[in-house]
Amino acid sequence: MENQKNGYIPLYRSVKKQSWAKDVFLRTLWENILLDAARKPYTANFKGHAWHLETGQLVTTSADLGLALCDRNGEPTSRHAVERMLSFFEKEGMICIHAERRKGTVITVVNYTEYAEKMSDTPAHNTAHRPEHNKPSDTKASETTRAHKPEHKAAHHEQEYKNNTNKNPSSENSNEFSDKPRKRLPVVRAEAGIQSGNKWGTPDDLKAAEWMFDVVKSIEPSAKQPAFAGWANDIRLMREKDGRDHRDMCSLFRWASQDSFWCGNVLCPAKLREKWSQLVIKRDKAKAATASGKPALDLDNTDWIKGVTV
Repeated sequence: MENQKNGYIPLYRSVKKQSWAKDVFLRTLWENILLDAARKPYTANFKGHAWHLETGQLVTTSADLGLALCDRNGEPTSRHAVERMLSFFEKEGMICIHAERRKGTVITVVNYTEYAEKMSDTPAHNTAHRPEHNKPSDTKASETTRAHKPEHKAAHHEQEYKNNTNKNPSSENSNEFSDKPRKRLPVVRAEAGIQSGNKWGTPDDLKAAEWMFDVVKSIEPSAKQPAFAGWANDIRLMREKDGRDHRDMCSLFRWASQDSFWCGNVLCPAKLREKWSQLVIKRDKAKAATASGKPALDLDNTDWIKGVTV
């Protein structure tokens, strides 16, 4: 069968115990990496360059990986989303990444040599051998060897978690992941432009956050760069929960930065969201006063107290 000719990888059920495995994009990307990793050293020709790959390595690009991760409408995953997923795997100690600008990215599956060990006692190995062992015995040892070779190559092509040689079925006493519940990891959002833990925002949310920080720097040049994931998250919440759009947010933030009182009090999206109603009321009053030709009444101005003796 054609599928058998292309080889296979053993995929242990223990992968489903990982909290990140519930993310269909993460799990599919991980499986694709395992399927595409080199079984033995070879030289790959990729984008016009020769790449000398070792066992457990593959050369690709984030864009190419994204083309293999599509939604129901056939829309591929963005390059930035793939890079975030790869960074997650790297932080988990599952892969190592080496990128060469405009050439390609070499991904190395960590401990691949251990994953690819022989599986003489596994069902996959026994199934692969059964067709050959069921044939009539032949006295020629050379032909017996030939019969084993193609089946051995497929059976020993393991790229997933290390084969457990301990016969105890409990994963507590094996190399599989523990049965105990692990700390739940945040879901990696494919649509996110930035993410840190559970805080995330779309690419447009991130642009708005960066724009707001530029406004802050115009007020305080020495301001330290914030955690943009948190800023983008607050902007996303204003969009999704409060019904604001980016134009309204940026417009009100700009106005606050030019107000004598609010310029020192609204310096982040979270504070903008908290004081939104007060800011809108004061801005609208100021606009109305300007339109009528009367000076705006500034209730926060304390200049009137100057010279007054108590």
